[in-house]
Amino acid sequence: MRKTLPFFVISVLAVISLCGARTAASAQTNPKATASDQMIIEKSRATWEAYKKRDKAAMAALTAKEYASNAVTGPSTLQEDLDTIDKLTIESYTIDEPKVTWVSKDVAILRYKAQLKGSYNGKPFVPVYATEVWVNRGGKWQIFSYQETPMIVLKQG
Repeated sequence: MRKTLPFFVISVLAVISLCGARTAASAQTNPKATASDQMIIEKSRATWEAYKKRDKAAMAALTAKEYASNAVTGPSTLQEDLDTIDKLTIESYTIDEPKVTWVSKDVAILRYKAQLKGSYNGKPFVPVYATEVWVNRGGKWQIFSYQETPMIVLKQG
């Protein structure tokens, strides 16, 4: 199962469409969220706080070894994020309209809209739709994958 988990998670992500979500700096929660959903949302908030504070120990504790990210700043691994943390400035963030989907008791997918104030390598952030995959290994929840898509409004004409 361990060797097939990354393929399974990636396959699930490919099938699930992105949708909106809310919390963090704005602290609004989903009224339909269960206690387990809220735990995943709080783990996401803890991860954002670790990146905001440039807390490498917290970043590593909250992140799976196989972590992969595809963000507007480009693809990265945990090590690459740790190596480039000085290029990142997060002044504030939101996790808007969070929605948690449970793939199994040990795999959860969190989708939300994120508004970030700050920059990466001097370039300001744009609002994004975000998807995070969280895995439970031995009672320890860690982020396994992060994907963001810029919110773009297409004009019809």
